[in-house]
Amino acid sequence: MELQTTQQREATSPAQRQITSQQPNTKALKGKRAKLYIIRRCIIMLLCWRDQSDS
Repeated sequence: MELQTTQQREATSPAQRQITSQQPNTKALKGKRAKLYIIRRCIIMLLCWRDQSDS
């Protein structure tokens, strides 16, 4: 088993290793962007909200 993992490591190029190491960072970045989008939408909604009883 250990021999196969060593062969797999040798078979992957450094560029492929870099891409796989960046994938978790990409997922975290997408999550942060989604949270910021939701927060931004909530702030805009609160700023634009008007009390309907004043009309």
